[in-house]
Amino acid sequence: MTLHECVNAIAALIFIVVLIFCARPLLRFLEQKKRGAREGQVGLSLVGQMALDRTRRLSVVRYGSREILLLTGGNQDLMMDWTERDTFVSALDASAGEDMA
Repeated sequence: MTLHECVNAIAALIFIVVLIFCARPLLRFLEQKKRGAREGQVGLSLVGQMALDRTRRLSVVRYGSREILLLTGGNQDLMMDWTERDTFVSALDASAGEDMA
């Protein structure tokens, strides 16, 4: 292998590595576009969930600054709460303060 071929191989390798690092932001942008997450739009996300028993599951779902507590499974699904507060932790703190007063 000549010196010229080695330099070409190293230059090609460097070009591929730089291309990969430059493609990451483009892929993130395309992924957000695919999900429909544009500026001003708020997405739906699952904050957490817990299995209560074999069939029922308790889930916290966030939409923007609001959170919903869902009980799913069993005979029917229930929406337990739709808070106006920041999180369920602040709602629990507020209700604990009301109980003590």
